[in-house]
Amino acid sequence: MADDLDKILKDVQAEKEARRQEQELARHMLEVDGQTQERLLQERKNKVSSFQLQLNLDEEAPEPPREAKAAPPSAAEEAGEEQAAAAPDAVSGEEPAGMSDTGGEEPSEAVPSSGGEEDRAEDAGAPPAGTKTPPSQNGGKKPSKRRKGANPQWGCVKGIIYAVVVLAASGILAYFAVAGVLDLTGLNKSETKVPVTLTEADCEDTAAVAQILKDAGVIDQPLIFRLYCMLTKADGQFMPQEEVALSADMGYETIINILKSNKREEIRLTFPEGMTVKQMAEKLEENNVCTVSEFYSAIESGSYSYAFLDEIPNDEAHAGRIEKLEGYLFPDTYDFYIGSSGETVVNKFLTAFSNKVEKSVVGEDGDSTPTSIKAKAQGMTLDEVIILASIVQWEADNTEDMHKVAKVLRNRLENSTVYPRLECDSTQRYIDTLFPPVDGQSVENLDYDTYKRNGLPVGPINNPGMDAIDAVLNPSEEMEGYYFFATAYNSDGSTTTYYSKTYEEHERICRRYGIGMYAE
Repeated sequence: MADDLDKILKDVQAEKEARRQEQELARHMLEVDGQTQERLLQERKNKVSSFQLQLNLDEEAPEPPREAKAAPPSAAEEAGEEQAAAAPDAVSGEEPAGMSDTGGEEPSEAVPSSGGEEDRAEDAGAPPAGTKTPPSQNGGKKPSKRRKGANPQWGCVKGIIYAVVVLAASGILAYFAVAGVLDLTGLNKSETKVPVTLTEADCEDTAAVAQILKDAGVIDQPLIFRLYCMLTKADGQFMPQEEVALSADMGYETIINILKSNKREEIRLTFPEGMTVKQMAEKLEENNVCTVSEFYSAIESGSYSYAFLDEIPNDEAHAGRIEKLEGYLFPDTYDFYIGSSGETVVNKFLTAFSNKVEKSVVGEDGDSTPTSIKAKAQGMTLDEVIILASIVQWEADNTEDMHKVAKVLRNRLENSTVYPRLECDSTQRYIDTLFPPVDGQSVENLDYDTYKRNGLPVGPINNPGMDAIDAVLNPSEEMEGYYFFATAYNSDGSTTTYYSKTYEEHERICRRYGIGMYAE
């Protein structure tokens, strides 16, 4: 009986010892879980602070490391989990059924968690107490996760792009604003007048008018011009125009006022045969047709579609040519609008040359072959015919003498080995017209001086008329064998021209009448 009692006491004692160990293990597990929870809370606070710092510094958040898959729990961990599951019974302090408190040790109380372990774990985003956190590759620390759409660098880039777009748009608007003001007022625009033609159909559409002005170089901003016409009630008020002269420096108001009226002042001017380009330009400016500078600008840079202009040589041998279109501005009577463009005026002269010289030259035999073709048939170019005709124009005062003088000059050109130079005073006269003598001394110009230059000068010396051109193409055959001529000026204003075959005869005539080399 005593043995049985001792055995029972030993069993009870062993049971108590086991319960005590279980309570100690549960207490230890609770302490570990509390420390783990505090560590996780601190790590979360650190990560939040780090994320805020990254936002402030506009630095790119590093890519979060990938979490390693949790390794399967070991046998020891499974045992620990079983002990943790049994811990609540131990904490409650209840004894197993059938056991008495008499003579036994009092069970120790479990350490309570302050504030509730599971509540704090949930608030901190950590697993509840007693839940094992799977290990990761970064030493057990929970990797930071980048919030979706919260890349600070991309936000900075978007801000820069937005600023660039705003600045670009502002710059473009500013450019068009300045360009529009300059176009509207004509400030810093070209003063060169250009011809503009408007038909009745054009006048009905302001957009068409604006485009015509844009193509002509009068305006740069057709849209702004149309808006200005709407604001000033000029829309649809334009009148048909026949080559009205406009320039970009006029500004919208002046341009519109001109286009709203087709009443223009006209003037009729006559240009005698033998006028130079310089003399023509001065006459045009004196009569308010166009300025000298506009006229010369149109000669140098104007665009004209005439085939005969292609025959004007521009090689190195003719580099000394003074006036590009000298000889091709046909002298005649013209009607001009006051304030015409230089290009319109030049075009009138060239059109007349094309119609009267190139297309319908009628000789003594009634031949109407174009001048260029007839010249080639006689071994000359069109330019050579015009050059020689300009000399004839100034050397002879009447049609009869023109044909005779033309023959004498052609005789010298065809026998250049004996008579290499034309020796015409008219070429020196041209030099003096363009370059006035200094202290009575003529300016030397070897490109035009036929006393020092062999053959023809490099270009025409004036703009000859039809009689002089026809005389060159149809010279007087009675002057065959004549190589000299001299002109005497009579007291009544008339002239008399003497012709000679030899130099000796020519010298006697000049001495007798006090002309040529013996002129006073």
